[in-house]
Amino acid sequence: MRLTTEQINTIVTTSRTVAGVDALVWLYGSRLDDTRHGGDIDLLIEPAPAISLLDRARIKTLLEQQLNLPVDILVKNPSAQENPFVSMVRAQAKLLEITS
Repeated sequence: MRLTTEQINTIVTTSRTVAGVDALVWLYGSRLDDTRHGGDIDLLIEPAPAISLLDRARIKTLLEQQLNLPVDILVKNPSAQENPFVSMVRAQAKLLEITS
């Protein structure tokens, strides 16, 4: 995974500040591949409780400012029906947790 501990902590802390302390934050996409270079940060966020489109935009903006990298956010709200794309993303994603 091509994220530092500091970046992971920033992602999880910021996401949970907006999406709730119990939100799950998953990394997927090119940042999981250690052989690649560059790329944006692709995140799947499962908030608790549901968040609005404005909250999703707020997470994206805050993370891009803090990380100085492009960030894509996919949100799976608890009341929303699971769709095939979210299922595919979660199957390949890595759950991010705060570490010391």
